[in-house]
Amino acid sequence: MASTISANVDSKTATTLKRVASMENRSVSNAVSSAITVFIGLPKGVRDFLLELNAEEDRDTIDRLGREMMAVAARVRLEKATAKLAAEGHFGGPGHAADEIGMLEEATALSRAAAKRP
Repeated sequence: MASTISANVDSKTATTLKRVASMENRSVSNAVSSAITVFIGLPKGVRDFLLELNAEEDRDTIDRLGREMMAVAARVRLEKATAKLAAEGHFGGPGHAADEIGMLEEATALSRAAAKRP
């Protein structure tokens, strides 16, 4: 069941929110809903630190944290995909090791084969 929540933001935040929602082809309501979901899912210490950085207008640190979070997210996605492929038995057939090195070698072979296709 959905509930309507009202919030007041300054004009700069409202303008930025509308721009971001438009760039992502989302409604403002959807962007706000997603932001709230992510924000409340973070540990309180992280929320407090992000709010502190925002209040200090420390864009350099905010950008750095964003890049580091994206790197961690990519690594986690890769680990999950690797584990899923290994569990599905896509690796480890005759002549293929089912360990991480074997999977990397198989991925390299598949990439090379794909690159040779016209």
